[in-house]
Amino acid sequence: MKDLQKPTSVVVPVTDISFTEAQLEASKNYINPKYYPELYTAPIYGKIKFVDRILMNMDDFELKIPPTTNSPSAHRLGTGSSQTARVLGVGVNRDEVHASLDKGYLLSKVPPSVVEVHGKKYLCNGRTRHEKLADQGKTNMIVDYYEASSWDEFNFLAIMSNRASEPESPHTLMDVKFYCHEAINTGDLQQDWDAIAERVEAIVDGTFTAKAKRKIVTDIYHGDNLSENFIAYDEKTSEKFLQTNGYIDNIHNNGIYYYAVSSQFHSKALARAAHHYDKLITSGKAVKELRVCCHTGVLDGQDPIDCWRRRVDKFSRVWNTGKNQMRQAWFTTSAVEKNVITLFGATPACLELAGKFPTNKFVLYNKGILANCSFDDLDENFNPIND
Repeated sequence: MKDLQKPTSVVVPVTDISFTEAQLEASKNYINPKYYPELYTAPIYGKIKFVDRILMNMDDFELKIPPTTNSPSAHRLGTGSSQTARVLGVGVNRDEVHASLDKGYLLSKVPPSVVEVHGKKYLCNGRTRHEKLADQGKTNMIVDYYEASSWDEFNFLAIMSNRASEPESPHTLMDVKFYCHEAINTGDLQQDWDAIAERVEAIVDGTFTAKAKRKIVTDIYHGDNLSENFIAYDEKTSEKFLQTNGYIDNIHNNGIYYYAVSSQFHSKALARAAHHYDKLITSGKAVKELRVCCHTGVLDGQDPIDCWRRRVDKFSRVWNTGKNQMRQAWFTTSAVEKNVITLFGATPACLELAGKFPTNKFVLYNKGILANCSFDDLDENFNPIND
């Protein structure tokens, strides 16, 4: 009897140092290019050409792209240091993607893209996955390999592919505006209403409402790029926020420590905070108070301010609900809470709200506007809503 070949698992274990030819072929079966014409079948945009899905060594492509010439915003907004489809260099699901890769790499996802431009290969999207795979010691990656004749084509593919695939990091309103702003500065897009509207439609293709698309076109046409009005956070930048703004562990031996956690992990925050507290105690720290702070990540595009408010509210709501459920399930009603681990605050993220929420201070849960209510209880001017 002929031996049957064991099928390739959809999950590549963390312990695998290299991706194999069998895993490459499995990827093609899970994500067949012929079923994603917007990503793989010409014409995609301009002269972009999908070459093949291949195994590529981690050092065979560049991570940094050259600064856009004749573009005053290129250095200001980070072009040259991160993928152009992410104005702030990361996707809204960065922390979630990082955590998921601790369990292995899924072959059923659209792979990262590498694009050859002017004879050199550059990572176009999939920066979060590349970062995590590099940390795991992987020697190569499965990539979709493209050729492009211009940086405008590279940028378009970067932002469009995050919309067309099942997105690891869904693009935001700011990304679309930033791309069009750059295209206008480099002469790849006319500052004409119809031309801008056509380009925006090609990028978003149904992922934003008609009202949102009109606002995007209006802002681009009038030169209003909102990307600098919002602050994105990840694990590293939230730690930097703590240090820069004076939220320092055990300063002057006061016994107060800080722990930042992503708002995406609201349901796991209690357990993570308890684990962090245990680590501090085990290492000999005298902890009088552990202040838990949530960072709000990269804000969703259609209404970043509303997104920020909702994330701040949800983190607090899930935290308090979970704590009450644990208390009722495990302790008597007479149990006295230690109040060592406390929900402290959330990162500010909207520059236009800096008058009420300064960008160098946490938005506190137990003082100020949020002391007795949530954002959901307030109108757009942060006044209580009267029922």
